[in-house]
Amino acid sequence: MTRKGEHKHVFAYAVETACDKHGWILGYTVHPGNEHDSRTFKALYDKISKLNPQMVVADAGYKTPAIAHQLLEDGIQPLFPYTRPKTKEGFFGKHEFAYDEYYDCYICPGAHILTYSTTNRSGYKEYKSCGEHCAECQYLSKCTESKDHVKMITRHVWEEYMEVAEDIRHTIGNRQIYQLRKETIERIFGTAKEQHGFRYTQYVGKARMEMKAGLTFACMNLKKLAKILEKRGWNTVRFLLILKKIKRKEVLKEKWCWA
Repeated sequence: MTRKGEHKHVFAYAVETACDKHGWILGYTVHPGNEHDSRTFKALYDKISKLNPQMVVADAGYKTPAIAHQLLEDGIQPLFPYTRPKTKEGFFGKHEFAYDEYYDCYICPGAHILTYSTTNRSGYKEYKSCGEHCAECQYLSKCTESKDHVKMITRHVWEEYMEVAEDIRHTIGNRQIYQLRKETIERIFGTAKEQHGFRYTQYVGKARMEMKAGLTFACMNLKKLAKILEKRGWNTVRFLLILKKIKRKEVLKEKWCWA
């Protein structure tokens, strides 16, 4: 049960889907609608990892250090999109602070050092500056608004994997690969929402939604196959009959679910 608006409670599920570069649906998972994509990635990844992919192209919802760490450790290249810095306008961004890997510290634009302080429970290292030095810095108004003039920067313990992912994003040719999402997975999402009722949750219960998604994606793959064979001159009447039979079974399942 999730909240949609101030006074409306609804049942909502999220269907995560994976496809190959040709648009064939490889796997799917169903999760409650209030769970973030980065939290539910593991279930879908366990399915597609059996196919030994060389690269995983995902949207910004999956751009986390944990996912980058898992993919790179398994020998898979993660390709994530560009995300804008979340720094307050008019202040220095994190990329303007240089990280010294040898001494494990940050150097600010004013040439002051932010030393390691602690690691919080979320897995982020905290680096803090000296308030006495920052109080006399000419860039204080662009650096921090803290009362004690202490600037703090966080760095995830797996931040180096995110840096590798950024290098992969800047590799020549990968930008064109990422743009293929609009021709593959985004088209699948659009077809499922507009033609198969995936814009809203139609059933109560995760098992029923998994059945609905499985039958729908099977039909979409068969429809894609029928179109390819038709272009090659094959008789697709048999495939259309199979699709009709699957649709009939889906209707029967729908009646049974609501019984």
